[in-house]
Amino acid sequence: FLTIILAAWLWMSEPRAWVRWLGVTAVGTIVAQGLLGGLTVLFFLPAPISTAHAALAEVFFCLTVAIALCTSPDWIRGYDTLRRPTGGLVRGLATATTVLVYVQILVGAAMRHTGAGLAIPDFPLMFGGIVPDHWNAAIAVHFAHRVGALVVAVCVAATGRAIWLRHRGRRDLTRPVLIIVSLVAAQITLGALTVISRRDPWTNSFHVVCGALVLATSLVITLRTWRDVFETGPFAHTSATLLGDVRLQPDGGLDSVRLQPEHRGHV
Repeated sequence: FLTIILAAWLWMSEPRAWVRWLGVTAVGTIVAQGLLGGLTVLFFLPAPISTAHAALAEVFFCLTVAIALCTSPDWIRGYDTLRRPTGGLVRGLATATTVLVYVQILVGAAMRHTGAGLAIPDFPLMFGGIVPDHWNAAIAVHFAHRVGALVVAVCVAATGRAIWLRHRGRRDLTRPVLIIVSLVAAQITLGALTVISRRDPWTNSFHVVCGALVLATSLVITLRTWRDVFETGPFAHTSATLLGDVRLQPDGGLDSVRLQPEHRGHV
């Protein structure tokens, strides 16, 4: 219900078409999520449907994060993108990291719903070695999740390093980088404790929640690196948007304006 209200509000008041369609997509995601949830119950938790249900939940979470970010005052004002535009390298690293985090969450969901959470029962070794000495489907999924954790950690470190070297003065990027590095460290620790504790429910639950926070933080970084493209490229709206005393022009420029009586109804 709240998602429908949000989508309706965006459609009526938001001048940017792509933001309006984010709201519509969120409603569609909720409908699909409800259908998958019903199928999950009707067919007694089949692994493919349960995994898809978990995957779609993350998509909906990302949509709400994106809407909240793109309608925030700081986004509309432009952060520091006018003085320090984001380069392609940082954008590419941030985007790749977000995609890989989402894939890692999908592998984790598949592992959870196929009962492969303890297919490799020891940590940090695997059956006493660096790699498993025997294989089956469950072990392969579990192994992929461990390898994925290393890949994500490397990508987060590379993105953070690039931002720190190239955009140290942009707090809108450096602050979430510090947050995601801390979250990844916590997530790896929780993953290890999940195995060591033999999938303690509380530890496992915190592991799932922390994974969602890693994804959301990575998405925030990614969207902020693309902000100047969204607001000045083909996605930009054609009419100026007013926020307080700041006008966001279609070309990304900022003009201070004095609100006239005819403008007040649009603020």
